[in-house]
Amino acid sequence: MKVIGVAIGLVLLLVIGVFVYVGYNTNSIVKNAIETIGPQYLGAPVRVKDVDISLSEGRGTLTDLEIGNPPGFEGPYALRVGTVSMTLDVANSSTGLVVLKHVKIDGARVAAIAKSAKDTNFQALSANVPASNSPSPIKLIIDQFDLTNTQAAVSSPLLARAAEVNVPDVHLKDIGRASGGVGVGAVLDQVLAPITKAVTRSLTEAGMQGLGVDPNQLKSEAAKRMNDVLGSFGHPRN
Repeated sequence: MKVIGVAIGLVLLLVIGVFVYVGYNTNSIVKNAIETIGPQYLGAPVRVKDVDISLSEGRGTLTDLEIGNPPGFEGPYALRVGTVSMTLDVANSSTGLVVLKHVKIDGARVAAIAKSAKDTNFQALSANVPASNSPSPIKLIIDQFDLTNTQAAVSSPLLARAAEVNVPDVHLKDIGRASGGVGVGAVLDQVLAPITKAVTRSLTEAGMQGLGVDPNQLKSEAAKRMNDVLGSFGHPRN
């Protein structure tokens, strides 16, 4: 999972965990859990302005979620998200299967920093997340997933200025539906593939154009190196 995808993946994992594991607590307890446990896993500050979850009504919303930068990376934040909302299919969910009618991540602001292709702020964040070799005990179905109004920026020594782009919206349907549910890892793979592809294409083209380079004709060594760096934020360009 490439590092731009990790940004959205971290949000998705966080909100699913909140909904499934701590949704029965009060909103203030959930907020405190996010801001206390989040930094322990990511090695960076995590804040959320407001949490509104009601399992009895099958809904949940996080407002103004922010993940800061890990040590060694300067910047006010790595990721900010305006709202993350989820709607749970209560009637068809169980202890082993969570059916989400709708997941929407709106207004994400990704601020990626690349010291090199192998040294980025999102790689540092993801490296702090404990690896798990155990299969997910819970299967998921997401009927509708929407990523909307996303902006991404990447700064690097190879860039004269930060490359900033508006990321195309991503809309997916019936994740895990055909197989009756899939593990969290499989959900992330399906969700992140089109996101990282869209982000990387947009960032690479913006970065090349900022240097006056045709992104389809990477002839200079500097252009190739910058493409490698930008490629580290998602799937490499074809």
